[in-house]
Amino acid sequence: MNVPAPTDPPRVLVVEDEMFVAMLVETILTQAGYRVLKAARVDAAIAMVDGPERIDCALLDVNLAGVEVFPVAVKLREAGVPFAFASGYGREGLP
Repeated sequence: MNVPAPTDPPRVLVVEDEMFVAMLVETILTQAGYRVLKAARVDAAIAMVDGPERIDCALLDVNLAGVEVFPVAVKLREAGVPFAFASGYGREGLP
């Protein structure tokens, strides 16, 4: 894992399939000083986790166009990257 430079902002992987929501979250996180990496599909998110770019934490939408994001969460856990789930469905919509 790469060690961040003192001026290198923390990198947040945002996995979200709704473009407007992804853009809003990106704006908020960027203004807070984070660098945002985005993926809209499970396979793309997994490729980013396996890729060379450092990920410091992640925010995962639970449902990506009918596909559950849990395989990404498993990859993140294996890589030791903290993450949180986000969902518009509330607790009742989560398994």
